[in-house]
Amino acid sequence: MEIKNIAILTSGGDCQGMNTTVNIVVRIATLKGLNVYGVRQGYRGLCENNFVKLTNANVENISSLGGTILKTARFPEFKEDEIVDKAVNNLKERNIDALIIIGGDGSFRGAKSLMEKGIDIIAIPGTIDNDLRYTDRCLGFDTAVNNACNFIENVKQTMGALDRGVIFEVMGRYCGDIALHTAAATACDIVAVPEKPTSEEEFIQKVKDCITINKKVPTVVIAEKLYDIEKVTKRLNEETGIEFKSSVVGYVQRGGAPSVWDRTLAMQFGVRAVELITKGILNKAIGIKGNNVFEMNINDALHCEYNYNYELLNLFYLLNTKVED
Repeated sequence: MEIKNIAILTSGGDCQGMNTTVNIVVRIATLKGLNVYGVRQGYRGLCENNFVKLTNANVENISSLGGTILKTARFPEFKEDEIVDKAVNNLKERNIDALIIIGGDGSFRGAKSLMEKGIDIIAIPGTIDNDLRYTDRCLGFDTAVNNACNFIENVKQTMGALDRGVIFEVMGRYCGDIALHTAAATACDIVAVPEKPTSEEEFIQKVKDCITINKKVPTVVIAEKLYDIEKVTKRLNEETGIEFKSSVVGYVQRGGAPSVWDRTLAMQFGVRAVELITKGILNKAIGIKGNNVFEMNINDALHCEYNYNYELLNLFYLLNTKVED
């Protein structure tokens, strides 16, 4: 089948590197003589027929921008069969030969639904959570960690000056990658991640042990959804006699210009996506292992074996051996 028209959308939570990828896809597809259409607001826009023609001129200078110029939206209705049918009809009416989807786990599941109804897909991992386990890195993860590190380092300095303990909560949904990498990079004392479950009581005791054994007021990083950060901070204030503060790092992790790593990753993913489409290699998820970009079936990507970086977690524990893990 000759490929003439392709479309691209960004779905779910925005992340740094989405705009870079859009820029790369448009540039390389134009070189190959393809027409490129952007879908505004992700799957919602796909159902509402919200398309825009993309050219080199209207994606110029977007590579350094965070967020996504195509916008995105949470759209749980896309699980409904009749809603997916609307999207399929809109793509067919516009003679779209292949659709590139940038997003996380939910976006990949939406891609699978479209694929099952005959739409040819290339899926690119874009989520700061880094929770698509078939690939070492997702777009946005590196920048999010850098943003969290900058935030934590600044707060650590003022907390250290006052001998206060501090508990930072970082994003990640149900994945502890941001928490682990941030804690390791900022030389924090304790990290709590869902991949090594710890009860609230065990967590509180671990902080107390750090104070007793290490003779220092600890800096702690926890992944979101593990504990009520205000509750545990209040308990530590009451039970240790040391002043603790809590700080939710929040959306600063998702904003700002993408890092060099994320821009390079976006370039690799964007070029590979268009190359696969022009070769007729479709319904693939693109990823990276080490320094090698690869593709695999979307179904396989969604059911990949869990590959959390326990080696890095154990290194973190080794550097904090005076606190029992």
